Amino acid sequence: MSLLEVRNIGKKFVMPTGNESYVVKGVTFSINEGEIVSILGPSGSGKSTLLRIIAGLLKPDEGVVIYRDKVITDVNPGVSMVFQNFALFPWLTVEENVETGLI
Repeated sequence: MSLLEVRNIGKKFVMPTGNESYVVKGVTFSINEGEIVSILGPSGSGKSTLLRIIAGLLKPDEGVVIYRDKVITDVNPGVSMVFQNFALFPWLTVEENVETGLI
């Protein structure tokens, strides 16, 4: 049994030209309990979009995310994201930055 399953996820955005473009398309993988996984890619490749979909912060246009055998349809209150640089307080430690969102 997988802890997390990402099945055929796709997400489109409307470009300034008015055309739709996929930022994520056909992404499928599973993660088992105890595994450590990285999402790698160049800037603009959809890494943050994929993380937002997995966390339930953004709805996919295609596919499904399953966490502990339940389809993710809304934000899970037990899920949060901490980015490497964006929106962090440089004078705080990693732990203190995480705790800031808990106050």
